[in-house]
Amino acid sequence: MKAHAALDTLTRPRRPSVETVRALPSRPQPLAEPELTLLCPGPVTTSAKVKAALAGADMSHRDRAFVEVLGRAVERLGRVAGATDHEVLLVGGGATAATEAALATFVGQDERLLVISNGAFGERIAEMAQCLGIHMSHLRYDWGETIVLEQVMGLLDADPKIKAVAMVHHETSIGRINPVNELGRLLAPRHVRYFVDVVSSLGAEDVDVTRMRASVVIGSANKCLHGVAGVAFVITRRELWQETEHVRPRSMYLDLRRYRSAFDANGQTPFTPPVAAVAALEAALHELEDQGGPAARRAHYQALNARLRAGLLGMGLKLRFDGQGSAVSLTVAQLPPGLTFDSFYTDLRARGFLVYKGKGPVSHDCFLVANMGDVTVGTIDKFLDTVAEIAELPRA
Repeated sequence: MKAHAALDTLTRPRRPSVETVRALPSRPQPLAEPELTLLCPGPVTTSAKVKAALAGADMSHRDRAFVEVLGRAVERLGRVAGATDHEVLLVGGGATAATEAALATFVGQDERLLVISNGAFGERIAEMAQCLGIHMSHLRYDWGETIVLEQVMGLLDADPKIKAVAMVHHETSIGRINPVNELGRLLAPRHVRYFVDVVSSLGAEDVDVTRMRASVVIGSANKCLHGVAGVAFVITRRELWQETEHVRPRSMYLDLRRYRSAFDANGQTPFTPPVAAVAALEAALHELEDQGGPAARRAHYQALNARLRAGLLGMGLKLRFDGQGSAVSLTVAQLPPGLTFDSFYTDLRARGFLVYKGKGPVSHDCFLVANMGDVTVGTIDKFLDTVAEIAELPRA
């Protein structure tokens, strides 16, 4: 008993004293930090219009005002994605929640899922499938390696129990685009359910879910759509609901049939949604349309990305996973000589920029810099000047 009591004393958080509570400021204090430009692959820097929608979103999720906001967001998402014969459902949570919901709702207990991966987020889909108890085959490539479609077809030929295939479009950990349209054409005659992650591609890359022939498309608000974190979505072919009637629910909150029933019945969600994040997404989608749609945003991203890559190369920094098939929104670059990521990150952050550490095999010597979000040519130039200053490198 004494040992347990001693352990409890060590691990239990202590209640603050009356003096400590009295000493706390009576009003919220602003963060003593620089205003950051997020050059990471989500969340992204948002526009004034999106920030205003986020801040002004005091409304009930059961009120008509929110129902109208949700309806407009769903309609605009369908147009952006080219979803002409699909349904769009919004889910509270990040893209991981939406992906888990899709797998849990549309893969049967006796069916097998084939996951194709060449980076961190494809591997995450495989991990989700394992957690859900889904029978799974995993065609796992080295990070950055090209996916060979003939190998995918070979696995399907060898195992008739495979009823679904999942792949990431923009594999964000390596900044590469995978051949989702080409695979979709091969899968269509086989009547295999096709899950595509467009989390980091919708809004900037060439995404058309009809041309992709996808059964299920999963996305998120807080990347190339320029919304905020907290809301994700699942886009499904209408026929899929009848095709998967045999699938038993694996979750209550992540059961997409509940979302469909609630939206069909009254234009709402079955559980409390992230109201402010949905309002911000609707504003971001409206802004995307006003700016010329995904094609215009892609051209803008291409210009930013070309400037970013040229600037980094001009300083002598090497790019990883570069070449044909590179994303227009992300660059994986080696750290400046003599700098650790922690020191580089700290110096950049102090000067107002945020980037991410490389993942997996490049986590020791690379950083990820994105040109997603409300970013201009001036932003990229200032970032490059800052890198040159920190690394003491000449700016070509």
